[in-house]
Amino acid sequence: MKTRRSEIASALATAGESGLSGQRLAEALGVSRVAVAKHVTALVAAGYQIDAVRGEGYRLISLPAGLVPVEVERLVTDSLWVCIEGAAETGSTNEDCKVLARAGAEEGTVVVAARQRAGKGRLGREWTSPEGGAYLSALLRPPCAPSEIAAFAPACALGVAYGLEALGVHPQLKWPNDVQLAGKKIAGILVEMSAETDRVEWVVAGCGVNVRRSERCFQDGVFVNDVVDATPSKVAAAVLDGLARAYREYLAGGFSAMRGAYETRHTLVGADVVIRDMTGVIVASGVVEGVDASARLLVRGPDGPVPVVAGEVTLRS
Repeated sequence: MKTRRSEIASALATAGESGLSGQRLAEALGVSRVAVAKHVTALVAAGYQIDAVRGEGYRLISLPAGLVPVEVERLVTDSLWVCIEGAAETGSTNEDCKVLARAGAEEGTVVVAARQRAGKGRLGREWTSPEGGAYLSALLRPPCAPSEIAAFAPACALGVAYGLEALGVHPQLKWPNDVQLAGKKIAGILVEMSAETDRVEWVVAGCGVNVRRSERCFQDGVFVNDVVDATPSKVAAAVLDGLARAYREYLAGGFSAMRGAYETRHTLVGADVVIRDMTGVIVASGVVEGVDASARLLVRGPDGPVPVVAGEVTLRS
């Protein structure tokens, strides 16, 4: 669902150097010229460079360099996303999105941020979230049982890959929820949910993507802008559209219908690995054969393949 503000941004972006008068914008959107002026002022405050010439109208000079909710909203194309909120900085987009979920927010609500003060990853780890990344959390309400959510993180990782591929990036997947480029992590997924005994109430799928280097970024990391030129807003919008595609595939046929697409991007097949639980205890070791229809990692040990539901994977030297 597009807001008036993002519609004005889109109209100015389409008009380019020729610009648009306030009257034309007002007529096209069914609002007053005063309302148009207020939205333009807000866009400028958000980072859009817009020239306003009396008697001529508005001309978009440049788009925001950082991640801006209204720019994500302008660029996202899938109708699943009904509301995009956020700010330049927050504690955690997942925590913000969970607050909205508990308050009854609609499926397709999204929270974005340019940086996080208290981002978190799997197993309770801190997720460093500096300027230069795209951080987002999406609220979903899948009609399924809690037991089916184990496959949700790999499905979302595939969705992130879909989104990055639409930008010209060709990532690989490391089970269960890491997205890699050239063997280094470029994005990660954190899935959290609220459920009753027999049904899921809501799922929050959080994602952080390394977009471009900044002073606070790890210099040995890998970034989208190492491959293609893209703003964090453009990356966030592409990732959301990829997630929507993966979500629909998941609802239509479960992870089993996505298994082939996942495995063609899976980087662990044939690797000799050790898998530990969150306490550090080894739960499996051996050569990875792939993933099964439930998104469990298949590791061939001395007694045959062992399906692993969750754990931390490390390569054995």
